[in-house]
Amino acid sequence: MALHQTLSSCSNSTNRRRFLAACGVGLFGSTAGCTTIVDSLADLALGDVNLFNETEDVLTGTVTITDPGDETVLSESFELPPESDDDDTDGNNDEDGVAAYEDVWTEPGTYEASVELDGDSEVQGESTGSESISIEDTSEEMLAIAFGMEEVDDEIGFIVGESLSDFAQA
Repeated sequence: MALHQTLSSCSNSTNRRRFLAACGVGLFGSTAGCTTIVDSLADLALGDVNLFNETEDVLTGTVTITDPGDETVLSESFELPPESDDDDTDGNNDEDGVAAYEDVWTEPGTYEASVELDGDSEVQGESTGSESISIEDTSEEMLAIAFGMEEVDDEIGFIVGESLSDFAQA
């Protein structure tokens, strides 16, 4: 599974360098069988809502999250470049198929999450996805919206977890 680089929606090179350093340490930890290190380091870069583009195409669209009180708590446009291998990443590329959004969860309960891709953007013929998700621990639980992830049955998958390894086990 290649959920190996994550950036905040306000991406900057400092966050990218911090996360890449964390990935290096995480890779070392994972080869030693210690997913706790990987999860701890990834938690520094992941947000409440995380978009992962595991396709070969640039995806553009809008992500919307509505809280249990039917109030929109996130409505953001995004442009996700395709996931790249480490060999393909150059110093000028500040993004790698990932976007993260902080401070989304307002209270425990059921949230409505939806994604609508723009124009020609689609994943295996799908351009929209939505799901009701349950968030019980607003300080720990995160949502991954994965585009084209092999481990997920749907082309646009919604996964709730407390760590990066929870997303990988979906």
